[in-house]
Amino acid sequence: MNQIDTGLPVRRPPLTYRLPLLLDESPKEDAGRVLRHAAELLRPRLPAFVESALAQLRNTSAYYGNPLLAPNDLGESVHTAMECFVGGMIEPYRTSESGEYAWLIGDRRAQEGVPLQALLHGYRVGGTEIWDTLVALVMQDCPDQGHLMAFAANDVWGRADRDTALAVEAYRRSSDRLPDDDGRKQLPLLKVLLRGYTEETRVSAMAVALGLPLRARYAVVLLRGPSAERPATAPTREVRDGMELHWCPQEDGLTVVARLDEASVEDLASVIPVGPGMRGGISTVVSGLMELGRARELAELALNTCAADGELARLADRLPGAFVLTRPDLAQDFALQVLGPVLDSDAGERDHLLATLAAWLDCHGSTEEARKRLYCHRNTVINRLRRLERLTGRLLSRPRDVVDLSFALESHRLTLQDN
Repeated sequence: MNQIDTGLPVRRPPLTYRLPLLLDESPKEDAGRVLRHAAELLRPRLPAFVESALAQLRNTSAYYGNPLLAPNDLGESVHTAMECFVGGMIEPYRTSESGEYAWLIGDRRAQEGVPLQALLHGYRVGGTEIWDTLVALVMQDCPDQGHLMAFAANDVWGRADRDTALAVEAYRRSSDRLPDDDGRKQLPLLKVLLRGYTEETRVSAMAVALGLPLRARYAVVLLRGPSAERPATAPTREVRDGMELHWCPQEDGLTVVARLDEASVEDLASVIPVGPGMRGGISTVVSGLMELGRARELAELALNTCAADGELARLADRLPGAFVLTRPDLAQDFALQVLGPVLDSDAGERDHLLATLAAWLDCHGSTEEARKRLYCHRNTVINRLRRLERLTGRLLSRPRDVVDLSFALESHRLTLQDN
């Protein structure tokens, strides 16, 4: 039917507006897609991002900002945590990886004596840095979809909160398993001293916190090898035969700070177990906490003189070897100067002569004991030693020549070992 034209304005029905439903799933799905895209943009930038996050962490944390207190693996652990977190946003099957790693880190930091507050601060900084970076990448790459990051916030912060909670729970459970008052909270201070910190006023404050005298007789032991570790529940501070031992787990093995009082380095060696596959070194005695860094270096020198697993080398017994290790170039020159003609002999004769000299020296110059060690006739030992004297021009009856031959032999052995 045709509408009759009355000449009056036509009244049209009012327009109706449909408000978007807040529970509409489409924005959430789009947000998930944008979040994955942002994570994919971040993954190749992880090294630079981690450096930036580490700088922020060190600037805002007195603990992590102190290179003497911060864990040795801080950079590596932050990189692994971030890689797991970003990977979980890209690949759903990796969603749980960052939580599993957070549990491992919480347990480790408790055993290291890192304060819980520092651990919490680290995760807060990490969460903030990763969220800000994801938003910035989206706004740079696809600004028209930046508003969708509002829907992605719950996902990102939910993951961050989960990881933080797991790290804290692992820390608390690990702390509950540890013996009461076993010195674990003092480990960071000992590690500072072992790294060579010597500012007297602060070291004296550390001495009070550690319950140790600033000046006393101390020695340091280094243990390395597959079994150079302590059970997580073992005390880090104990007394053995009157010596107070502080066990410091480190990435490259186990360090022991020993307060000796009246005990000797030999007494200390008798209470330090060296298991299969382990090697150890013991420093000489130092006179206070400010010398622990030097003592650690001396223990390292002693350890490096070990020729085989199962040895616990006392530096006092290995000083020639320590000299060799500090200047291997001069040691090699000296070995060539003294033993050159022997080293130039054919391999069979060279090895026999060097082995015979080593056995004779180890047996305090006894030909009879040397032949027993070498499983050969006494005359064989005598003939080899005479041959060595002719080649080197040095006589085993002259003390100064014996010193030269002994030092040259040790130089040659350690040079070969180092190579």
